[in-house]
Amino acid sequence: MKKFYMILAALLIGSVCFAQRQTIKLDNPIPANNVRSAWVGNTGASSLDLMNSGDEYAIAPKQLQDIAAGSTVTKVKFYADATHYTSYGATNTSYTIKIYENFTLSGDLAMAGYYDITSTGTAVYTQDVTATDGWNEVTLTTPYTVTANEFWVAIHANGTSCVFFGEADPNSEGAYYKYYTATSQFVNSAAQAGFTVNVGDKFWTIPEYLVEGSQTETEIDPIALAVFVEDDVPYVPTSDFEVKFFGGISNNQLTPAQASYTLTADQTLSLLPFFANNGADDAETGTVTFDLTINGISMMDGGAPTDLGTADDTIKIEVGGWYNLLEAPYAYTISAQDMIDAGLSGTFDVCLTVSYTGNDPNTTNNRHCIPITLQVTSVEENIAEAVSVYPNPANDMFTVANAEGATIVVVNSLGQVVASIENAASNQTIDASNFANGTYFVKVNESVVKINVVK
Repeated sequence: MKKFYMILAALLIGSVCFAQRQTIKLDNPIPANNVRSAWVGNTGASSLDLMNSGDEYAIAPKQLQDIAAGSTVTKVKFYADATHYTSYGATNTSYTIKIYENFTLSGDLAMAGYYDITSTGTAVYTQDVTATDGWNEVTLTTPYTVTANEFWVAIHANGTSCVFFGEADPNSEGAYYKYYTATSQFVNSAAQAGFTVNVGDKFWTIPEYLVEGSQTETEIDPIALAVFVEDDVPYVPTSDFEVKFFGGISNNQLTPAQASYTLTADQTLSLLPFFANNGADDAETGTVTFDLTINGISMMDGGAPTDLGTADDTIKIEVGGWYNLLEAPYAYTISAQDMIDAGLSGTFDVCLTVSYTGNDPNTTNNRHCIPITLQVTSVEENIAEAVSVYPNPANDMFTVANAEGATIVVVNSLGQVVASIENAASNQTIDASNFANGTYFVKVNESVVKINVVK
């Protein structure tokens, strides 16, 4: 698995681990159906059911509602078996594919999940099929063109048949229906519920599956039935990247980041960067680039690009869930003192930005910033009156006055230590001949003095 390399300035990062991507499943939304000239519906099979002659199973609007008008349904796929279940009378190989329009779901038993056969609507297409055992992929003699009307596709059994379901799925409610003839057992059950039903009445209902060990919860068995839709439009995979921080002050208990943080001099801020793909499709090609900035200055080496979809090293960033950019210790730790030493003061932003070379139409969520306020004395205000540095600006040498016995540390604007003296003299001379032009911070115990070197 490819790594997300993130190289940050050592001064500002107390602990960084370059590690493989981790997935943190905080949320797992179900993406909307997105037609891409492919199968729509259920193409898995795990359990079976008997159909009487005249019964039908249908894939209904919940699965088909996102198919745009003008698209065409060219194939239907279903699973049947007329050999292995003959002891149950399942010997039929004759089916009819039907496509309905202009239906409604209504009737006296609608509250109980049973709908009158009159709600089926108009069968606008029929095609007879002789099925074989297993999956039957049937090409429609005349492709069905989707109109503005809602439609559903059904398999009609012309004899006692055995069809298959997929795994029970509560999200399939309203997506699949069974049409059957009321038996005497159903008539008796309806009568107990106060409904009058006659043997032979026809109904549509949602096929339910009783959860093992429960007498109350039900899930839906989606029928092993799918339609192949062609939209005649070149399909462009669409991803939607989002970035977000988790955070916490002076501890490892990271929670969704606050809108802002205020730090005192002795506190440390931990930030854990996450990103997510909220798009309709998994991201499998292209390049994802991350950038972490503090006060507008990038803390990353070249933006840390991560290539996706290479021949020998592929990462698929799936839709749903949050991905962590780091493993243990899981966060960037930034102390208030580190920020002060780097010349930061007041309020400034820490920002994480993600960009994707693929199709990411929503870029409003690609950047997340957190304002950080240092509730401490600024560098200029923290200069002790007893300590001074001269000349300022300096050239090849400067003196730190009133520093007797102190520890002197000189750092540049990147936080790099360029000179260090312990047990300094009262008027300690510092050799700056090798210093580059720029701003430096002279720390004398707890005092900080800013000096410029100009040559």
